[in-house]
Amino acid sequence: MKYSLITTFSQDTVEILNQGNYTLCCFLASKTENPSLFVPLCWSITKDFLQSVLIEWEDTLCSYLSTSEIKENSVIYIPQLGPQKGSATGRSSVSGSSYQIELKQRMLIENSGKVSVDSLNTFDNVLIQNNSNNRYSTGISIYNNSEEKYYGNCTFNSYYGQNIKIAPVNKAFLMFTNNNIENNTVVSIAENPGIMVDLTASADHSRTVSYDMNNGWSSNGQTWAKKYPSGTNLKTLLLS
Repeated sequence: MKYSLITTFSQDTVEILNQGNYTLCCFLASKTENPSLFVPLCWSITKDFLQSVLIEWEDTLCSYLSTSEIKENSVIYIPQLGPQKGSATGRSSVSGSSYQIELKQRMLIENSGKVSVDSLNTFDNVLIQNNSNNRYSTGISIYNNSEEKYYGNCTFNSYYGQNIKIAPVNKAFLMFTNNNIENNTVVSIAENPGIMVDLTASADHSRTVSYDMNNGWSSNGQTWAKKYPSGTNLKTLLLS
């Protein structure tokens, strides 16, 4: 299933956003049986603006494991499908793996980096089971149609014997930032006012909202969207 979220802007707002080097962050909501471990990630970013921005995604999932440390404003290294390795901006390197997965499947992590995906899960979620002696950052990534890549919408600290149970929810939160943010960045607190958009009951799986620099976010009075102030706890907001 494909979903889309459109944000429209006035011409004055377009010019201010571009001149001010703003970034539009899109977060995708989740449901989990591990709420205390849940950490949201900025899933999609937009840095160049015209009169509308289209964000599209599909309910096509990957599960991942990464050696990145979970810290506020840090980027979790989540590779695209296939074995890859990348370097962090710190003194040590990080590594990760991604695997195609569906609801009612399990990703089993064992020692020596051995990972398998199977159907030993009877619930409507992705089960991530860590049977290794290592700590990993784990979670799911969701397919971004515009960029044709997978990006993480959440991450969890996973230790030996832990079962992480996670599923996507058809809600998106939009927020602007002046920081030079990237996809897969840990963001727990809303830097600026934002809007939560519920696509659950949309017949065409699409919603349209607007943003104005003077008036903020608007859904034209529709009840499927709700505005939230800066300082909102995204760990709570993005869990259904």
